[in-house]
This record gives sequence, structure tokens and C-alpha cells, in this order.
Amino acid sequence: MAIAMTGRNRPEGRQGIGSWSRVLGGVLLILPGWLIQDASVLNGDALAGLILAGIASFLVLHRLHQPGPPDVVDRWDRGAAVLFMVLGALLAFSAGMAGGYRLIMAFAAMAMLALGVTTAAGGRGRLTALAAPILVLYLAVPLIPLFEASMSYPMRRLSALLASFLLSVGPETVGLRGTEIYYGDLTVSVTSACDGLTLLQNLAWIAWWAVLMRHSGFWKRLAHGLIAVPAVLISNTLRIIALALWASAEGPQVLASAGHLYIAWTAVAVAAALFLAMENLFSSTISQPATLVPRSSQSQC
Repeated sequence: MAIAMTGRNRPEGRQGIGSWSRVLGGVLLILPGWLIQDASVLNGDALAGLILAGIASFLVLHRLHQPGPPDVVDRWDRGAAVLFMVLGALLAFSAGMAGGYRLIMAFAAMAMLALGVTTAAGGRGRLTALAAPILVLYLAVPLIPLFEASMSYPMRRLSALLASFLLSVGPETVGLRGTEIYYGDLTVSVTSACDGLTLLQNLAWIAWWAVLMRHSGFWKRLAHGLIAVPAVLISNTLRIIALALWASAEGPQVLASAGHLYIAWTAVAVAAALFLAMENLFSSTISQPATLVPRSSQSQC
């Protein structure tokens, strides 16, 4: 028995050493992802980006440290790794000729190279586990400023449309021109500060943790994470309505007061509550561990 137990314990010791070597490899994997981040992320000005990058890095290291079967790399994995690296090289080569899309293609090239290294080192199992946080760290977080620039006006316009529609239910005359709402004698401009994108960024990390804990699989997590978009639209629309009603009652000077900030943070809390409420309408997709059912006394010999 002593020999059997010793033989059983040896792989566990080697597995523990192997897990820490994988963590070291994970540090080398995420380090370039931090080096390409904008200074606003690294110094904490873009707090949502810093939080998302931190969560992505934690998930990479945590999943590499988790015990599991040895990584197996077969012919399919080597072919996929080469494909990722070739695609990354093509994107990097084309980035210089892409004009306004240069940064997008450069970040995508680095993401493809990181996925290729992951596949070559750990096979499709590691690729499946690490693809989402790698894409967030290398692609999503660096592109937040471009995302804001391209989505600001559509979000402002949609929020203004929804707010003006709901305000028209009341007794005051309501008009809309672009992103300006005319409510009685008051004009409320839905500026970039009220486009809801900062609200979406603050909600993103809450949504990420929620779907990680309740769902399995990339596409299921993505689909449930997208529930954050209607939650933000509803909350931001209510925020604009509250500001319009307050300014109509107290005067437009309240829009420059500290109360504007309190309403903004209230909108974050409302968006988080709406997301969690809507997400909990769906059952968890994480498979429950099987329970052992004892055999009945009749089936025992």
C-alpha cells in the first residue's frame, strides 16, 4: 500500500510544478497585452478598461493554474496554430496600408499571434479556455476609444428618441432635432457625456462576472452578456428623462450641479439591477455535477 500511495502522489507533485510553469507562461502571454494599452488605462483614468484588462489577466492566470489533464497538442492543433500566426502576420503586414483601420488591424494581429502561441503550447483545450480573455486584453480594451468614437452618436440619438417618446406622454410639448430634446421652453442636449457608453463600460465587468458564474461556453456567455445593452439603454433613457424633468422644474442651472453626478451614478446602479434581473429570467447553463444514487437493496446480490 505504501508503494501504491507513493506512486499516486508523485504525479500530483509534478502536476503542481507544471501548473506554476504554465502560470509563468501566462505572465509572458499577458505582458504584451498590457504593453499595448493606452496610458489612460494604465494610470486608471479609463477605469472600466483597467478593470476589464485586470479581469482578463486574472482569468488567464487562474485557468492556467487550475489542475487538469496534461496538455495534448496534435496535428490539428499545430495546423490551427500556424493558421493563427499566418493570419496575424498578414494583418500586421496590411496594417500599414489600412489607413484609419491601422490600429484595429495591428491589435487584431497581436491577438491572432497570442492565440497561435496558446494553441501551439496547449492545444485546443487551452485555446477554448483562454480565447475570450486573450481577445478582451489584446483587442477589446485597446479599442475602447475607437468604439466610443464610432458609437457615441448612435447611442445619443437612440437615447434621445426613446426619451422624447416617453416625455411626449406628459402634458408638455416635446420636439426632437438630432440629439436635442425640446421639452416645453427647455432644450436638453444629449451630449457625449450622456451617450451611455461610460455606463456600458461600468456595467461590462459586472456582466462579465455574472455570465462567467452562471453560464458555460463562449457563445452562451456572449449572448447573455449582450443583455447589458438594453439594460444600459433603458437606464440611460430614464437618466435623460430625470434630468429633463428636474431642469424643467428647477431651471437649467441644475444640469451643471453635483446632482447631475448623483443621477449618473444612480443610473449605473439601475443598469446593474436591470441586467441582473433580466439575466436571471434565464436558467443557468452551467451543468450541475452528477450525484451518485445508491442502488436499492433489491438490486444488491
